[in-house]
Amino acid sequence: MRTVIISIVLLFTTHALIAQTNNRSYNPIQFSGRVVIEKDGSIEPLPYTNIGVKNTPRGTSSSIDGFFSLVVLPGETVFFSRLGFAIEEYQIPSDHSENTHSKIIVMKQDTLLLPDIFIYPWPNRDFFKIEFLALEVDEELEEIAQENLSPEKLARLRQALPSDGREVSGIELRQLSQAYYYEGQGKPQNIFNPLSWKKFIDALKKGDFKKKKEPGE
Repeated sequence: MRTVIISIVLLFTTHALIAQTNNRSYNPIQFSGRVVIEKDGSIEPLPYTNIGVKNTPRGTSSSIDGFFSLVVLPGETVFFSRLGFAIEEYQIPSDHSENTHSKIIVMKQDTLLLPDIFIYPWPNRDFFKIEFLALEVDEELEEIAQENLSPEKLARLRQALPSDGREVSGIELRQLSQAYYYEGQGKPQNIFNPLSWKKFIDALKKGDFKKKKEPGE
């Protein structure tokens, strides 16, 4: 009997200790403050700073005057990030017993890697055009350019090159528009269209359907 009473007392004591420990660890804190930067010797607010608690979905952002407020727990780490500034972190004290806590976070500008900039010796396109036209082109390069820009070679390129994205999308949209236009009725046939016959006869007279001789034949 004595053993049973001791076991019951130990059970209730352990339960009380666990409850007390849980209550102490779960102590919500209203963490608030301002995000600022130091500029020309003075302090200015930094709005729209991203603020979040590590390893949790909780977060917020600073207002137009740099003010922020969110709920945290003792021991959690809060990070502050904004484009162009180094990430700042602040850990809530683990032994903080009050339900409010405030802090001023000073952000520091970070080094940005800007894309490469190419500087040309011409102030604008007009000067470049003048200089470009004044260049002396080698005769061999001029012959190659004229050959590549000849109507025959451009025509072969138009036949060999596939359609680009704009042409394909344009054709697809026209086909869809035509299909919606004639939905529920018979689509007219061009064989009964006098305008189509006229175009066909004109093309036949001009010899558009004759086989063209390839160069060298």
